Amino acid sequence: MSAAGRLVGLGVRGFRRTPVAWQNPLAVVGIAVAGAWLLVALFAPVIAPHDPLAPTAALYQAPSWAHPFGTDDVGRDVLSRVLWGARVSIPLALLLVGLAYTIGCTLGGLAGYLGGWVDELIMRGADLFFAVPQILLAMAVVGALGPGLFHAVLAVVVVSWPGPARVVRGLVRTTMQSDFVAVARLVGAPTSRALTVEVLPNVAGPVTVLAALDMGNAILLLSALSFLGLGARPPDAEWGSMVSTGAQHFESWWMGMFPGLAIVSVVLAFNLIGDSLRDTFDPTTTVTPLGK
Repeated sequence: MSAAGRLVGLGVRGFRRTPVAWQNPLAVVGIAVAGAWLLVALFAPVIAPHDPLAPTAALYQAPSWAHPFGTDDVGRDVLSRVLWGARVSIPLALLLVGLAYTIGCTLGGLAGYLGGWVDELIMRGADLFFAVPQILLAMAVVGALGPGLFHAVLAVVVVSWPGPARVVRGLVRTTMQSDFVAVARLVGAPTSRALTVEVLPNVAGPVTVLAALDMGNAILLLSALSFLGLGARPPDAEWGSMVSTGAQHFESWWMGMFPGLAIVSVVLAFNLIGDSLRDTFDPTTTVTPLGK
């Protein structure tokens, strides 16, 4: 079963919080790593040892006490640039996930609630986006708008809304057909109350899980566009563009390795958080400790 289908079924069964999932060491690791990077993004101007944009005469220096992550092709400190890169990648990923889910959840809710030609129109539009790989479609959008970080964010938002739209549409349709919504209507509850009290709680949980998982995907897409020269442009400190510069200087391995590790760590952290949320809310995937 697909991830979207699993989340739909997860929401229909209902969510039951269990403390066991949060005792998973991987969940603690994910929260700790994501929290650490959020602190880095907040305090990068304070903890960065050097100006991330200031060139020096120390070109291509290997990692040392003076420059723990080495220097790049114009003598800039790689550690400082990695720290400042968190101020670009993480806030923009949060922004675009928020925008994509606002659009997707609104359209998916309308499709599931109204049905008919509205449902067909929205879902067929979503199918068109699913027919093309996300990175190719994002490249086409940025190519039409022009290179730049702002346009890259818009491109990722454009290609990311169909996923949450399809999940929310399935959850709303299934919940509206459930017995407890029918009972609420029989006792005279207005439609707005049925949507707020009965439908929304069954939608919020799966959407939260999917949003946490999509945070990593958003960072990967932004980094990929910058790697291809369609997002952040030099000399901006952004992880994808730093990896691109490092790929042109294989002999200076530190230039691409450290920003690449930053991307991997953040993506892995949000994936672990998303898996932990799913285990917390879904009773069928919660593992009971031995002896319990």
